[in-house]
Amino acid sequence: MTLSKLTTILILWLGMVALLFIIERFSAAPSSWDQVVLSHAAQLQSLWLDRLFLFITDFGSLYFLAPLTAVLAWLLARRGHPDEAWFLALSLGGASLVARLAKYLFQRARPDAYPHIAALPLDASFPSAHTVQITAFVFALCLIIRRLDTRAMGWFIAVAAPIAVMVALSRLYLQVHYPSDVIGGVVLALLWVLGTRQLFSAPGIRAG
Repeated sequence: MTLSKLTTILILWLGMVALLFIIERFSAAPSSWDQVVLSHAAQLQSLWLDRLFLFITDFGSLYFLAPLTAVLAWLLARRGHPDEAWFLALSLGGASLVARLAKYLFQRARPDAYPHIAALPLDASFPSAHTVQITAFVFALCLIIRRLDTRAMGWFIAVAAPIAVMVALSRLYLQVHYPSDVIGGVVLALLWVLGTRQLFSAPGIRAG
């Protein structure tokens, strides 16, 4: 790996850590805008939206994404793209692990101003792991598809991007995360995947 590649990776991943500290620091307490957004979300509650977001939110769970990633990685490897398979697996697995380490570090309490629609997770609130996982999965798969079949890019983005956005919004609607938790999750996922992409595009490693 060249020095420039290593420097880029370090900048992306250290930048990720720094931004998480900044977002958490300036939204701590939690901030008034966090509360305003959750207040608006509470006012939108209805039976059909409850059912919709309870269904959508599971798309960001590892119970859904881990087996899906395993299947896709197996298909990629079987079709002669082992580097892309490892890239997808490391993008999701690494981002999820970093999210859980961040939760342990920041120890932010979950929202409690409004009734929770979903069961309240026992772990810390910042960042949103569901948001991290769906964002990392979709972004990594987008980079893989751009490399292997650019004709499918438009269709994939049209389908996957709205799902990722809906998962993020579901965490707010269900009152289990603050907006800053979701923003922190998106930042973590994007920078982790970009750093992983640089790692796999280094000489001798190809996946980006």
